Amino acid sequence: MRRNAVFGIFALMLVASACTGTRPTAPEFTESSTTTTTIPDGSGVTTTTVALPPPEEQVLGTVVDVVDGDTLTMTVDGATVDVRLDGINAPETNECWGAESTALLAGLVSGQQLILVAGETDLDQFGRLLRYVYLDTDDGATFVNAQMVRDGNAIAVQNGGTHVTSLKALEARAFQSGKGMWGTLICGDEEALRADRPVVRVAEVAFDPVGPDDDALGDEYVTFVNEGYGRVSFSGWVLRDESSSNRLTFPSGVVLAPGDTVTVTTGCDGDGGPAEAIRWCSDSPVWSNDGDTIIVSDTLGNAVIWFTYDGS
Repeated sequence: MRRNAVFGIFALMLVASACTGTRPTAPEFTESSTTTTTIPDGSGVTTTTVALPPPEEQVLGTVVDVVDGDTLTMTVDGATVDVRLDGINAPETNECWGAESTALLAGLVSGQQLILVAGETDLDQFGRLLRYVYLDTDDGATFVNAQMVRDGNAIAVQNGGTHVTSLKALEARAFQSGKGMWGTLICGDEEALRADRPVVRVAEVAFDPVGPDDDALGDEYVTFVNEGYGRVSFSGWVLRDESSSNRLTFPSGVVLAPGDTVTVTTGCDGDGGPAEAIRWCSDSPVWSNDGDTIIVSDTLGNAVIWFTYDGS
């Protein structure tokens, strides 16, 4: 296997390539369902109108309950089923912005008849239907999965799905604009009075070290750097991936002076980073070879670092 590392990239930017010497910009968004109309002079005009999938791919269902920002209870063909919005991951209801995400999804779809379209995988690990969800009204169609990401109510998951590129681009724009859960100090400012996020970035990520993944956990790592002018305490902050299934709380006493770095290795041993690196001691890889997102939140849940790569 190959070793991939990304160096000195702004935390709010998408990684275009681990080998390029320039700083990539966030991607331009082109929704896969966007249509192009030809006007009289022969030029093309791109619209943001959502084109519904073909009728043969559609199944209708009615919303009975909104469980959280990415899960619905619906009646489909006379049966009550749980539907997970495919390709996205919203905060849990007990987390910062979880209640808001749930309420905003409820305001959009409660009691509505929705169009469900199957993705690449039929069910998730909990037996819920994985579906792309559309709301069609007289005012036009809404791609609900994309709307939740666009407004900062959910994270796009790089699961290889049809809409992953456009959803991830929407997430980048939402973070840069401070929408929804990406708002500065949206979860409170009890840690300190400050005007913005601390200037801490991802300096390097080795997500695909040499050798079988399960045998190279100590060489899978991410390094953070303080690029600001003041000391930054990571104590109690949470590091997570885009699935939220992998979480690490930084131990007390992790404080970075300007220019200092801290490395977190996935395994308990190996050559990844300095000897004093924080060891996650996970028994399986954390960072996906096919693309993932590194998120660090402060003790209140405010997103301090957002960094995504696509596995290239």
